[in-house]
Amino acid sequence: MNKLTIFIHCHNRPVYARRTIESVLNQTNRDFHLVVSDNSSNDELSDLMRAEFPGLDYRRRSSSLSALDHFNTNIAETETEYVCLFHDDDLMEPGYVDAMLRTIALFPHAVAYSCNAQIIDDDDLPKGASFESGHAHVFIESPRTLAGRYFSRFPNGIAPFPAYIYRSDIVKKNPINHLTGGKYSDVAWLLEISKCGLFAWNSEKLIRYRIHAGNDGGLESLRDRLRLLGYLKKNRSFVGQAIINDFRFFLYKKLHKSGLAGREFPDKFESYFSSYLQAYRLRRFIKPETYYYLSNAFRKLFK
Repeated sequence: MNKLTIFIHCHNRPVYARRTIESVLNQTNRDFHLVVSDNSSNDELSDLMRAEFPGLDYRRRSSSLSALDHFNTNIAETETEYVCLFHDDDLMEPGYVDAMLRTIALFPHAVAYSCNAQIIDDDDLPKGASFESGHAHVFIESPRTLAGRYFSRFPNGIAPFPAYIYRSDIVKKNPINHLTGGKYSDVAWLLEISKCGLFAWNSEKLIRYRIHAGNDGGLESLRDRLRLLGYLKKNRSFVGQAIINDFRFFLYKKLHKSGLAGREFPDKFESYFSSYLQAYRLRRFIKPETYYYLSNAFRKLFK
């Protein structure tokens, strides 16, 4: 019996979805169950599935499901020990499943696993790696370590969200909650899962992660950023005050650059934001990790 279920989350992108499905079917290790989960508002993917992939496990969802409800629905339906919730605009390299199952075998006590990715654009042109590491595996041992990867000044990148494989018993007990960050709830959810145990990241680029105009992450939401800040503050004991300071700097800087500060807040807050950013920059320059990062960066230049 398969130990891994791969759900492909689809929504109104049949051209991308076809390529994603083909990349999953092209795995060198076929020890998994594939489900195409269609949350589209039209019948284009449904028609494509009947014509080109009639034998696959295809599940049509109600178009009224939100993206997060779609996510939780698939978690609830998982019957295998592990589950992967893949996106319909990304691609698996042929060795993804094989390499990830080997990673699971190496670190069976971990609760979640992911890998590196080649970032690509709409034209499949490479744009760099998702994270940097000189080791075969990266270990995330706590919410603070994971939050640092997302929000601290020199985090060396993150594992891409769609590449994750989870222990299904863990994620079934911890459904994603939109109140923790709205459209950024995936970050809060990963932090919740990291409270349960170790994350193991494989440093190989085993997927291609697409950045394009249709990415939801490209649309900024101030309200949801503030929700995420609220989540971090409630979890100060797990993430630490330094992470909250780093995220607040990131948020205030974004407000200034986008002009949202002037539109969304009274003038007195504009002054507060400016003072906070200046004080943060001064504190940052006396931190040892700043100079550690700069020395490593110079070393890379002269390799």
